[in-house]
Amino acid sequence: MAELPFELYKRHKYLTRHKWKRSGIIFQDEEHFEYIYNEYIHATKCDLCNKLFPHSKNRHLDHCHQSGDVRNIVCCRCNRIRKDNKAIGSNTGEEYIFKHKHTHSKLGYNFKIEIIRDGKHILSTSRNTLEKAIICRDEFIDANPGIYT
Repeated sequence: MAELPFELYKRHKYLTRHKWKRSGIIFQDEEHFEYIYNEYIHATKCDLCNKLFPHSKNRHLDHCHQSGDVRNIVCCRCNRIRKDNKAIGSNTGEEYIFKHKHTHSKLGYNFKIEIIRDGKHILSTSRNTLEKAIICRDEFIDANPGIYT
């Protein structure tokens, strides 16, 4: 097996799997996860722009936000400019709110409110009902009118 480009911290595999599942990434089975994880930890450059990863935190597992299917291992910039990232919220019909798989919720999902400006998260939180998520989003927008003018 080839040498890893970055040092892995203790429990990297477990925590990475947990993060990917929370993000809605779906694996066909354990073998599929092992294959993707192996590709991910050995990746040294972005699959889209060929830029070298200066640090392990600069690589992201790009996936379809609607189906959960894995697409590429990409840099931060390429991950932010994917088209489905800009339309994130379309699965609830409410702007900035999307249904998010959440295993600790009684329903198996929650509603994530995510507002991004210039590639930075200015609001990223979740609520257990769509109604509460809408209230949270609207209160944030009312309290920060300068962001939307």
